Amino acid sequence: MKIGFCLQRDLISNPELLARLDELGYDGVEVWAQAFDTAGLHGVARALEPYEFEVASVNPYFDFTTSEETYRDSLRIADEYIGYARHFGCTRIRTFTSRMGSIQTSDAAEPVHWERGINGLREVCERAVPHGIQAVMEVHFGDGQLYDTSDATLRLLKEVDRENLTVNLQPPLRGETLQESAERLGPHVTHLHAHNWEGGWGNFRYLDEGDEDFEAFLRTVRRHGFDGYVSIEHAVSDPFGFAEHNVAYLRDLFSRIEAGE
Repeated sequence: MKIGFCLQRDLISNPELLARLDELGYDGVEVWAQAFDTAGLHGVARALEPYEFEVASVNPYFDFTTSEETYRDSLRIADEYIGYARHFGCTRIRTFTSRMGSIQTSDAAEPVHWERGINGLREVCERAVPHGIQAVMEVHFGDGQLYDTSDATLRLLKEVDRENLTVNLQPPLRGETLQESAERLGPHVTHLHAHNWEGGWGNFRYLDEGDEDFEAFLRTVRRHGFDGYVSIEHAVSDPFGFAEHNVAYLRDLFSRIEAGE
């Protein structure tokens, strides 16, 4: 397993943070669309060039479900980001199905939404597979995506039917505990967005200090064969603190898991 860090918002432009991530031995960083929108491919490359960590994932936004126009634009974005991934030797591109908030829940989605979402994800997979790139669904509840439950995610995996479509599991999913999601989706998980929280989503805490049993969750997905990135997300309020505390915690946890403790 590897340890990653999400460079959300303007974190890519913080050289002190990037240097600290490098010093702490992070294996990789996720580069989000905002960084490419602001600095372009070559600006991002210059910002990252001094450091040893790799680009773990490039993270665009797609909207296949709203209209034929947004569908076509999402495929254009997919081609662009596959190019970015190839530039960095990166093997993962984050996928969404919808514009955030455009669908209430997967249960409320209409047949046309499912058709566009399935076809769009299949197109991304087919464009990515010649380059050895996975299309990784960022699976969670609350942003209007088709995959807000394990059932919906498994449906997409089955109907898209492409080996390079995998799961970035970011609990909580709708109506599920972390353990339920880990058990059902574990065999398909290649990437994790790691969080813990206190008193509800959004009140983020260190991974070992929130309401959820992150260790039990990670052990479950590991038992199902997970061997990818555990990536720290939503650290914008205290990026240095989250980076330093969580990397130490994860290294210790990885060691104990691998030792069978």
